[in-house]
Formats: sequence, C-alpha cells, structure tokens
Amino acid sequence: MLKIRVEDAVGRALAYDTTYVGVDKAAILLRKGHVLTKEDVERLKSSGVYYVWVEGEEPGYVYEWDITPYVASRIIGRNLSYVYAGQGLTWVVSTKPGILRVDVGAVAEFNENGDVLVITMPPNRPMGKGEIAAAVEVVPLKMRREELESLRYREMLRADEFKYRRVGAVITGTEIYEGRKQDAYLPVIRAKCEKYGWELVYHEIVPDDTDRIIRAVLNAYDSGAEGVIVTGGMSVDATDATVPAIRKLGAEIVAYGVPMKPTTMTAVAYYEGKPLFAVSAGGIYYSEWNSIDLVFARMMAGDRLTRRDIALMGVGGIQESFLRKLAH
Repeated sequence: MLKIRVEDAVGRALAYDTTYVGVDKAAILLRKGHVLTKEDVERLKSSGVYYVWVEGEEPGYVYEWDITPYVASRIIGRNLSYVYAGQGLTWVVSTKPGILRVDVGAVAEFNENGDVLVITMPPNRPMGKGEIAAAVEVVPLKMRREELESLRYREMLRADEFKYRRVGAVITGTEIYEGRKQDAYLPVIRAKCEKYGWELVYHEIVPDDTDRIIRAVLNAYDSGAEGVIVTGGMSVDATDATVPAIRKLGAEIVAYGVPMKPTTMTAVAYYEGKPLFAVSAGGIYYSEWNSIDLVFARMMAGDRLTRRDIALMGVGGIQESFLRKLAH
C-alpha cells in the first residue's frame, strides 16, 4: 500500500477503510476498494482525513487483515475458532460450550512484542457455543513478514468441554412448597443449562427441612444427575436448612461463602466425588451472571476446587452483573 494525499488519490481504489470517530459515533466513511471521487475529497477532509492508503506493492510486508488471523491460528487450541472482524481485529470464539483455559504467562510474554496483542476473557470463564473468548489486535497497519513470523507462538487458549452434563435441581423454601410463593429459580437454572449444554434431569421443590433436602439431593443423583444445585436457605435465618442438610448428608464442604458479588452466600461441596452446590436466592435477581456461572460451571468441567481456589476468587470477585444492578 502507498500513503498519498486525498486530492492525489482521486480515481484510485482505497487499499484501507477510512474512518470517522466523534462523540456522536464511530463509523467507516469509505471502505477498502472504493474508487475515490472529487466529491469524496472534501468529505474526508471535513472528517480529519488528509491522507489515504491506495493500492501499491510493498514487498516483504504483511497487513493487518492478514496479521491477526495468522496470529490467532497459531495460539488457539481445541474448541476455539477465529473470525476476522475488520480494522485489524480478529475474534476468537468458542465452537462448543466449555471452560476457557488461558496460559497467562504465555499471553503476557507474547504481548511484550508490542505490535500484536492478545486480549482474553478471564481464565476459567464458562462459555456457551459461539461466545467470544479473546481478541487479537494489531497496532501498526503493517509488519515485516520476518518480524511477524519470529514472534513466539504457542498454544495460549483452549476451551475444555464440560466433563459433566446432567444436572439436578433442588428448590428449597417452605413458602414455595406450600404454594404461598411462585418459584422463580427453576427458569434460571434451565437457562444456564441451555447456555452451557447441560441437561436438567431432575428437579424437586422441598420445604426447609434437612431430611427432605437430603432425600431430594439423593433422588437427584439416583436419577442420573452428575451435579446438583440446591437453591435458597443459605443465610443465617432460623428457618434456613440447606447448609445443615449438606453437612448431615456427609458431603465434603470446601467452602460456605464465596468471595464474589453477587451470591456470596454459596456453598461448594462434593458428595462421593460429585459436585454438590448451593446458592442463595440472590441468583434470581442476578440471574445473568452469578456463582452458578463462576463456580458451579468449573465443578461441571471436572475441576476439583480447593479452599485456595475459592479464596483466590476474591481477587476481581466483584462482577459486572452486580455493579449494573447496584447502579440502578
């Protein structure tokens, strides 16, 4: 490509999009391939564009539309794909539901090159099919081919499929069991199952009674559930019976209380090695993103979470879903 003044480019095809960015919008003025006219010259200058790129050979250079797809192809692992989005940006997307794994050290080391940057979603984030896992963006318009090829490439990203896919749900609350109040949690769980490719194989509404909760949890496992979610009854109210039921069942409780907002009142446990998870009613109000996403999804991926894993969730534990509700 060649850089020339807009008035000298009349009659020539643009080799690169021209853009406008203002307080009102960010938009493409003229796209690559457009043949510049005299009328275009004043329009471009009024938008602050006095030079444009036109077609012309520059041997040995690679341009942004080839750079970022090339880099993406060299750094992604299983269950990820990529698509060029324009303006030097390539999206990395999931091809199957799963958990995003990120080699943090490899990403940091690669980004020290300063020209091509890998920008990821947080490690261990659950994704549905077709969700964005990362972006690859290039800063300069072009790079020498040997510079591009000399960057340190290795697998930095992959998406692990969920090891477990069959879910059981136990909805607690005497007021729900007696019909005084409509359950609002099961639709949330169904939506999570649909997003992550899980199957809801069992659900039951029970009163706030330890033995009834235990029996429902065991029924869920007996019905083929590989992981069980128990909702409600998670605070210190005298009526709440969920955590005492989990203890009485004999499950290994890793944590009662997860350092994240929302749904801090969450219990992480394993019963005979299988995920047993309990979450407060806050998951209804914060249905978009809560500890089901951040914690239970990792359990369904086969991660054997430890107290240290849970403790580390406090770093960056305030979620955007919580802040959005807080702002209202």
